[in-house]
Amino acid sequence: MRLRLDLLLGLLVLLAGCSGGPDVQALRRDVETRVAQAVPGDALVLQDLERRGSQRDQKAPAGETRRIVYYDASFRVQKDVDFGAWDAPGMAGLVSALGCGPKGVSGVQSGGNKVGDIVRAHGTALYKREGEQWVAVAGAGFRPKEAPAYATNAATGPAAVLEAMRKVIESVSKETSPAQMAIIEEELTAAHAAIRARLARANEGYAIAAGPEQGQYLRFARALAEPNGPRTTPLVTFGGEENLELLRQGKVQVALAQADSALAAYEGTGAFQAKGPAPALRAIGSLYPEAVHVIVRADSGLASVSNLRGRRVAVGQPGSASRTTVLRVLEAHGLGLRDIQVRELGLADALLALERKDVDAVLQVIGIPADSVRDALTDVPLKLLPLSDRAIAQLSASRSGLFAYAIPVGSYPSQAVEVRTVATAAVLLVGAELSEAEVSALTNFVFRKGRDFAARGSAQGMQVSAATAREGLTVPLHTAAARVLAAPAPPASAPR
Repeated sequence: MRLRLDLLLGLLVLLAGCSGGPDVQALRRDVETRVAQAVPGDALVLQDLERRGSQRDQKAPAGETRRIVYYDASFRVQKDVDFGAWDAPGMAGLVSALGCGPKGVSGVQSGGNKVGDIVRAHGTALYKREGEQWVAVAGAGFRPKEAPAYATNAATGPAAVLEAMRKVIESVSKETSPAQMAIIEEELTAAHAAIRARLARANEGYAIAAGPEQGQYLRFARALAEPNGPRTTPLVTFGGEENLELLRQGKVQVALAQADSALAAYEGTGAFQAKGPAPALRAIGSLYPEAVHVIVRADSGLASVSNLRGRRVAVGQPGSASRTTVLRVLEAHGLGLRDIQVRELGLADALLALERKDVDAVLQVIGIPADSVRDALTDVPLKLLPLSDRAIAQLSASRSGLFAYAIPVGSYPSQAVEVRTVATAAVLLVGAELSEAEVSALTNFVFRKGRDFAARGSAQGMQVSAATAREGLTVPLHTAAARVLAAPAPPASAPR
């Protein structure tokens, strides 16, 4: 009898541990609130929610008790919504609100969801203990995983082509058509050189100038690598300006950069004035919008960018295109380098400094939602400052590479209002080295095949679409890329 009692008590303790955190009613209210922020306008209505247990948060700050609660939920689409749209938090905002990875959400349709669709999620929610209450902190969020190992394309039957070429050569008389034989020799020599160059690139992989470790560019470049796709080698760099210079020098074949920085490189202005124009620079397409974030502590008392005069401001690292854009934003508000205390920090270090009150503001150009910003909001109350209307108008003037943008409500935890700012497009770029066939294959792979870049590590990859590939472009679109993007979209039932 004593043994049974001990077992019963042990079971009760175990169940109590498993059911730690808020009850299902509180969890349901919090999930509804977060989803309403991420997808405004009652577009999604929570139908069912089942709590699936919880566990202690091992990364909780010292002296704080936190729990991660797991749940399954289903939502009904009440209004047509496109989770890949540039002017909404989209799928990335949804997975942040639900606290799950992209593979944890099902029912999201490419091209938009219609009324009546059902979206299901395996989600998580983070809570902290305050007295006798459990208080929601934020969704546990999406943690990108590393892309799998690289793979090369398989060769496809050249024998038939060689046989056809042999017949052409044999049909020309060497004695009576020396000019034609010269043409054939020239073309064969050029073809031989091109084949060897492409085989070398295919073997070694396309070098892609990406960005800093843990940055969005590097994640997207790594997400490109998959079986039967282009063999790519992502390079860690300081950012867009260095990427453009590597592309100009022929040290890489592909690069990622902001559209405004690409314009400066193409025209030989700004940071590229001493190097002159880069007329060979071409775009494969725009990937997703990158918005200017002005981040301060919620308790700072700062309400506008102009309030940063005399403050310690993290503007980014030299060599990053974000830093150049940030300085333009400050200048549009009447602030030069002499008017602030400059801190040249990468985003991760800058957010840590903001948490420690070592800086007063962090300025960064980045895709939405930025998981590093969302994670920082989990630990300390932060807020985003809007740009002034005058600065937005000045910065988004024609051919600036910037456009007016609003960070939508719910893009970040507790963000109850949209934040007016400017944005630029993240662009995939090439130089003169790649052939038209290679550019066509790369464009088709990125924009036409329905790749799940999010599941491969790039949350912003959900916004990559042929429909928006021309948005915000500042340099000419490669002719081969233009042909691919102009082609009719493949049917939904086409093999992937």
